[in-house]
Amino acid sequence: MAGSQKQKFLALLEILYRYTDEDHPLSAPRLIEMLAERGIACERKAIYRDIESLTAFGFEIMQSQFPVGYYWGERLFEMPELRMLADSVRASEFITEKKTDEMIGKLGHLTSVYLAKELERPEGVLGRPKNRNEGIYYSIDTLYDAIRRKKKVHFSYYRHVIRGGRAMFQKYREFTVSPYALLWNDGKYYLVANYDKYDDLAHYRVDRMKQVTVLGEAARPLSEVSAYTDDTGEFPEGEYLSRTFEMYAGCYVDYIDLRCSMGCMEHVVERFGHDIYYSAVDENSFTVRVKATINDGLVSWILAQRGGVSVMYPPELADRVRLTLEGMLEAMGCEM
Repeated sequence: MAGSQKQKFLALLEILYRYTDEDHPLSAPRLIEMLAERGIACERKAIYRDIESLTAFGFEIMQSQFPVGYYWGERLFEMPELRMLADSVRASEFITEKKTDEMIGKLGHLTSVYLAKELERPEGVLGRPKNRNEGIYYSIDTLYDAIRRKKKVHFSYYRHVIRGGRAMFQKYREFTVSPYALLWNDGKYYLVANYDKYDDLAHYRVDRMKQVTVLGEAARPLSEVSAYTDDTGEFPEGEYLSRTFEMYAGCYVDYIDLRCSMGCMEHVVERFGHDIYYSAVDENSFTVRVKATINDGLVSWILAQRGGVSVMYPPELADRVRLTLEGMLEAMGCEM
């Protein structure tokens, strides 16, 4: 009898959680029918007592008058939150199509079956080319393990080549590196690591890795290859991302002075944040001084502002911007 009572409680919880919401309440007779479909007999008075017991235990079982019935109230994730999560998964290039379907299906189990169907509709989210490396999830787990244990990793690195008029994924070379952090940027995962041949940091796309293996050899201390360490000697991910452009590894970090048009204000704030000093020059422009990694990504970001950002310091960065622009014009057959 005790076992049957426990089964009834669990079955009733499952029915209420998966098959009810504010727009889809279930009446006591219908709950009795659904329990019977699961081989569990129950009387109407017992349903009322069971729902009272569940409510007293802390489950938010709500009662509806029009139509008459019961439904599950507040959930761990509200529907707008689930939609944002589902859209983020769907929009990510990093997540394969198969894993996208699996993850959205799992998110659907956090709400009713009726609302779960809404998560399957990609309204407002444009489809993007999806990664095809199904082993990527195991690679992430292995890399996190290596970072936690401070061990080197070995992996095969792939790139696309043209074969028969199509872009094919082909093994490029193998690396043994000291891993320090996994960073998510622009829909992709990057491993920040040190390749033994050099005394600096490099970035590796995780979706281009295969056969990732943790080695017994200890990783090089981060302090030997980078100034990016916090008070505990760990890797400060937030600071590193704010100073690194488009995940290009840079030769050095320096302060840069930029003069920007007011039309670029939103882009500058999105890039550098609110905590740096903004100095208005006039009603049309302002200046900022920030610390950033000098690399090709920074040059690309400056050029992407379409003349709205100019480099005041350092001069070598201004030269790199100018040379890049000259190279682009030359490639298009234009004269300076």
